[in-house]
Amino acid sequence: MSRENNKIQEYISSVCSLIKNKDVHYDISLELKDHIETLIEEYIHGGLSEDVAIEKAICHMGDPKITGKQLDKTHKAKVSWGVITPLIAISVFGFITMYFIQSNGSILQGSYTRILQKNIIFYALGIAFAIGLYFFDYRKLLPYSKLIYVISILALILQLFAGVFVNGRPYFSLGFLTIDFVPICSVLLLISLSGMFKDWNWKNPYKFLLALGIILVPELLILFTKSARVYVYILGCTTLMIISRAKIHEVVSYIGIHLICFWILISSEPYGVNSFSIFLDPSRDPNGAGWQYIQLKNLLSLSGILGNSQNIQPKTIPELHTNFIFTYIIYTFGWIAAFALILVIITLVLKMIKVAKVTKNSYGRLLLSGLISLIATEFILNIAMNLGFTPILGLGLPFISFGGSQMIMNMIIIGLILSVYKRKDIVHNNFGTSNCSKTV
Repeated sequence: MSRENNKIQEYISSVCSLIKNKDVHYDISLELKDHIETLIEEYIHGGLSEDVAIEKAICHMGDPKITGKQLDKTHKAKVSWGVITPLIAISVFGFITMYFIQSNGSILQGSYTRILQKNIIFYALGIAFAIGLYFFDYRKLLPYSKLIYVISILALILQLFAGVFVNGRPYFSLGFLTIDFVPICSVLLLISLSGMFKDWNWKNPYKFLLALGIILVPELLILFTKSARVYVYILGCTTLMIISRAKIHEVVSYIGIHLICFWILISSEPYGVNSFSIFLDPSRDPNGAGWQYIQLKNLLSLSGILGNSQNIQPKTIPELHTNFIFTYIIYTFGWIAAFALILVIITLVLKMIKVAKVTKNSYGRLLLSGLISLIATEFILNIAMNLGFTPILGLGLPFISFGGSQMIMNMIIIGLILSVYKRKDIVHNNFGTSNCSKTV
């Protein structure tokens, strides 16, 4: 029987040797072995001896060279051009916008000079990470989920207690470089939670409370940094709970906790009540907290269908190249261009969702769900903020706004999406097996 087993291994090894995409070797080996064993059982039940049944089953599978070439063609590594194409369109639009902002002098100079050149550098670094992650097997992240979680927590604590404060927010400083760990940790936390919640037993009440604690600890740390990314994180965690099959009442409980806390915060703190009332009616404080809302409204009212030929002056509104870049797009290029950009953004998000839907691996599906919700939330909140539907938040427009951390982390997300798509037909989480015969 050992000799015959060797024949099966040799057949599978011959097939795999012709398949260039080594990531699929393990799944193919299991599939071939299962098919061969099924044929062997049928032949034995038909009255053949085991030795003859094995020989006939292998013969029935066909020439290993032909089978290998066919499987190589079927499992050739693919690139999701459906994601890349709208991403390129959005990025090019972002470069054009940065060029106009820089050349027209629409922002105050100083640390924000040469924003186009700097953004190109950030984008190039992001592309390098994305390409690297495309070739990286995302499944290798799964065993390190808890470690990634702990590192993220420590980074947030470090920023909170050892950081320098800029405009009321803590940043980690290396002297020559100031880093905001929150955008980085938001992505890392969703990556870690995707692995931790992969086989989570939501039916167990204790497990639900444990999951709640795991989610809320970093959430509170992000909240203490006064970053609007806490909303992005909350929606990302909600998505992970739903996709990992948490019970409806558990998801509702998680959302309910935040609604109650939000109401208490707004109603009990005079500052919170005042801020929300000014958002609803900026004229209550036109020279103070309501000034930015009024400026945004004025810029939008001056925007035409094809844009406004007059340049925005540097002191018109702060953070024009980051938080309010969508307002600049509407004002400069017009409502038609802004609407076209929104359509391309919707296309990008839908294509990313499609990648998640066609992914057979449960971990890959969960990972993409959290990361896609993060990018989608950033798009929605930034556009809604610029149109006056939400209070002013410190969130840029993905792939367009100026900013190194956000640009690089969003490109890392794209890299992970492409990595998952490349391996979308792989069901198992075994990796690193380059020779099929080793798994038989």
